[in-house]
Amino acid sequence: MFLKVVANPHAEGRLTRTVMYEAAPGQVYAIDAERLHIEPNLLDEFAEGAALKVRMLDYAAYFVLVASVLASFFAVFWLFMPGVAACALMLSVNRKSAGEIARRAARRSSDSFRQLHEMGLLWLVPAR
Repeated sequence: MFLKVVANPHAEGRLTRTVMYEAAPGQVYAIDAERLHIEPNLLDEFAEGAALKVRMLDYAAYFVLVASVLASFFAVFWLFMPGVAACALMLSVNRKSAGEIARRAARRSSDSFRQLHEMGLLWLVPAR
């Protein structure tokens, strides 16, 4: 399962990409992976060096994009297309890894779970 789009009640119901976390059978929580990816310094409270990891992987994705665009000028014109696809995939995987760091922290400690909830990054998803 990759990222799921869920409404965030802490942000006026705005739709966001989330990592789902099942604490108990029938008790599913969502972790805002998109906000954690945008603001990676929030992760440093849960894992040392996590913000640096997220930023470096983002820079690597953008480097692939720029390199493919430049290569399309000097080699084959269509070479930018795989670069765009690789950049989008890398950013998506990086967003998921930011959510996974928070999910591991929530599983490890109830204090981290509470802190994620207070920050508006974790909420209970209502059953359908």
